[in-house]
Amino acid sequence: MTTTPSPTGAPTDARPAGHPLPSAATAVPPSSTATDSPAPGRTAAPAPAPPDPVVRNALTARYLASPAGTRAVWPDAPDQDRLAAVHDGLEDRFLTRPVFLEADEVTRLEHDLNGTMDLLFSLPDRLFGGDAHAFAAAVGLRPEQAALALRVPGQEPARIGRADLYHDGSGFRLLEFNLSSALGGLETPELNHLLLGDPTLAAFAEAERLDFPDTLGHLARLLTETAAASGRRAAAPRIAVMDWPAGYATTEPELRAVARLLARYGIEAVACHTDQVRETNGTITVDGLPVDLVHRFFTLGELTADAGSLRRAEELLDAFARCGVPVLSPLRTSPHGNKRALSMLWEDRCLATYDHAERELVERFLPWSHPLRPGTTRIRGEETDLIAHCVRNRRDLVLKPSHGLGGVGTVLGRGVTDEEWTDALSQAARGRYIVQELVRPQPEMCHDPATGEPAPWVVNWGAFLIGRAYAGAFLRALPADRADVISYGNQAYAGCVFQAAADV
Repeated sequence: MTTTPSPTGAPTDARPAGHPLPSAATAVPPSSTATDSPAPGRTAAPAPAPPDPVVRNALTARYLASPAGTRAVWPDAPDQDRLAAVHDGLEDRFLTRPVFLEADEVTRLEHDLNGTMDLLFSLPDRLFGGDAHAFAAAVGLRPEQAALALRVPGQEPARIGRADLYHDGSGFRLLEFNLSSALGGLETPELNHLLLGDPTLAAFAEAERLDFPDTLGHLARLLTETAAASGRRAAAPRIAVMDWPAGYATTEPELRAVARLLARYGIEAVACHTDQVRETNGTITVDGLPVDLVHRFFTLGELTADAGSLRRAEELLDAFARCGVPVLSPLRTSPHGNKRALSMLWEDRCLATYDHAERELVERFLPWSHPLRPGTTRIRGEETDLIAHCVRNRRDLVLKPSHGLGGVGTVLGRGVTDEEWTDALSQAARGRYIVQELVRPQPEMCHDPATGEPAPWVVNWGAFLIGRAYAGAFLRALPADRADVISYGNQAYAGCVFQAAADV
């Protein structure tokens, strides 16, 4: 791959991170280089060594000193139903141990995610006088995309999303926030349950009073509340877990797994794609079954990929509105989950509106980022030419497209030459890109699945926020010496989190 930024196409608010099309971690860990292979005409510099692994909290230290921490954890006889759900949603490579959060870390993370979501949802009022179309244009949506996202009046963005995070040894840093219902990793608690089939882990979890959030339980409550608020059946709503036809060709196993698991909560869910939808006598049906709510897995980018898709999307949204069938999450949520929206939180005009708590959150939790464009801007209180600043600080910055997934178009400054970096900046400044402070994650010690020996691994945390509740985390991880882009496409391993109980 070259260091030339890729052109940005239609924005996607999110795609499932599970099998087989995950999103990649969007800040690159310290062991990485910016390219998969050396740029033509030069030899790639050796990758810098990652930071030494640290034991992140006392709970992890106790685990590593326990019998469970001396080897890879896995049950001798895995529950086959849970294993099938995990394979459908999370692939078949698993981190050899869970990762742990102390109770105070959970409280802080939930607070920070809620605060960031609140700020992102406030941007149209805070910076654009309440003009949602102006906000959509500012984050890079084309006019037809903004019109589609805002087509149905009276909708509010939904509080559902997954934050991609690294822990740098002192705390979590937010790489991006996928505000959407089109999220992978919802089945992760099934992996927690599977691992508890290992008696040594089960004994440790019992002794430490460990628990984990029920991600799909949180989702089920939100689905039920959304259906009830629109006047649909509240007791046992029928949900269409729906993707676009092209996406469904690959996401069908995961969507079927989600539908099966929702049955535990009294929800009849049907995995489907949009071509199965019909409007009959004022009712939305999927293969003849009336539905009360659509759990959206299709994305704004898919709906606006061409003129035919846009026409079909307009017809579909109008039919849902006529029949009173809500969509979770509404497409108007999409602009708020854009990387350019996240970078707006660091803009001077936004910083000037913050109270003390909001400013402290942004400065502690969000790596500095800024839309890439020619001209001057204020950086850390000083008026600075933005491109010149990026040139000077190449080794500490990452260049990313505002839209897109899988690390496509991302350039890590310290992995390229000065000339290549300057050229990448010049090209990206003509498109829709952001520049972000490089986050250096602190590796965690895990047993290598091949050798059984302890080794440093870099973990990307996908923390769910549903409503105002931290709803668990979906982990992707790779050995620190090859954790350039952490995605299933790069053979990442799935993992899960256990947390300490809060003191009563």
